[in-house]
Amino acid sequence: MPEWLGGSSPPSRRKKKGKLMVEFEIELKNEEISTKMDEIIEKNRKDFFIPGFRVGRAPNYLIRTRFKKELESETYQELASTKLEEVINQYKPFIYYGPALKDISKEEGGVKIKIEMEVPPKIEIDYTKLSKDVPTEEVKDEEIEKEIEKLREINATLKPVKRKIRKNDVVLMDIEFGEDKLTNYTLEVKDDELSNLITGMKNGEEKEFETEFSKEFFIDELKGKKGKIKVIIKDVKEKVIPDLNDEFAKTLGFNTIEEIRNNLKEELQRERKENLEEKIKEKVLDNLIETINVDVPEILVKRFESELKDKNKALKEAKKMILLDAIALKEKFEITDEDIDKKLSELSEGRIDEEKIVQYGDEFKDELKRIMLRDKAIEFLLKEVMKK
Repeated sequence: MPEWLGGSSPPSRRKKKGKLMVEFEIELKNEEISTKMDEIIEKNRKDFFIPGFRVGRAPNYLIRTRFKKELESETYQELASTKLEEVINQYKPFIYYGPALKDISKEEGGVKIKIEMEVPPKIEIDYTKLSKDVPTEEVKDEEIEKEIEKLREINATLKPVKRKIRKNDVVLMDIEFGEDKLTNYTLEVKDDELSNLITGMKNGEEKEFETEFSKEFFIDELKGKKGKIKVIIKDVKEKVIPDLNDEFAKTLGFNTIEEIRNNLKEELQRERKENLEEKIKEKVLDNLIETINVDVPEILVKRFESELKDKNKALKEAKKMILLDAIALKEKFEITDEDIDKKLSELSEGRIDEEKIVQYGDEFKDELKRIMLRDKAIEFLLKEVMKK
C-alpha cells in the first residue's frame, strides 16, 4: 500500500466483488501542488544533481523537468497524507483492507486521487426489535438434592472389608492381559465388563477369565481386547457414604444441611443466570445477522474458516464481527490508552507473556482495542434489547 494515499471529501459507499468498500477522492489544486513542490526542492536542493550546474545551483524549472516523477510522487504524498489521516480516523481500528490507490487523474485545475478502503457498513437498526426470547428455568429441588448426593460421594470414606466384592466397593488389583500388565490398579465396582468379572471375589484371590472388552472400554490397555485376563485382588474397601445430617454439614464448613441447600441453590442460580445471558447474547446476535444483510470480505471468512473448519459457521461469525464493528463505529464507542494499558496489565499477569506484548507492539494493541470495542458493542446491544 503506498504510504502517501489519503484525504477525502465525504465518502460514498458502493459494493464491489462482495466487499464493503468506501471510495473517496482527494483533490489537489495546481497552486498547492506547485507551492509544495517548490518547498520540497528548496528543502532537498543539494540532492538534485544536473550536469553543467554546481550542486544546489540548478534552477527550479530544470529540476522539475529532470525529476518530474519523483517530485510529483513526494508532493502528492505530503499533500494527501493529512487528508488521508482524517478519513482513516473515521473507521479506526476497523479497516479490513486499504487504504489503496484506485486512480490518479490530472485535470485542468489540478489532480484527483481516488482511494478505496474496506470497512464496516453504516447500519440503521431498532435494537429493541431484536429477539431475546430464551426460555428460563428455575432451580428445582431435585437438582439441589443431586448436588448434595455428589458432595456425599466426594466425602465418602473407605473401610477395609473381608467379605466378597460387591457393587460400589473400591478394589486394588493387578491385571495381566497377554503382555499388558497393570499393577496396583484401583477400580470402583460399577456395571462395566471388568467389574462384572471381579464381583464375588475376595481379597488375595487370583482368577483367570476368558473375556472380550468393548472398543469404548475406559481402560486404554484393554480396549477391544479379547482373550484371557488374569486378575489378582490385593485390597477391598467399602465406600461409606456420610449420613445426611448437620454433622456432615459441619465437616463442609456449614452449620446445617439447610445452609448447604441454600448455598447450592445460589450457586446453581448464578450458573443458570450466566448460561442464560450467554444464550440471550447468542440469540440476539443470530437475530442481528438475520435482520441486517451485509457483504462479507472473503479474507475474513477464510480467517474464521481456518479456526472453525466450516465455511457456513465461518460466514456467520464474520457477519457477527462486521455488525459489531459497525455498531461500535455508529455509537462512537471509545477505548482509551489507559483502558488498553489496564487490559494489558491484566493479561500480562495471567494468560499472555509480556514479551509477546512487546514483540507485537502496536499491532497487538490494535487487535486488543478491536476486541474491547466489540465487547462494548455486545454489552450495549444486550442492554438496548433488554429495555423492551
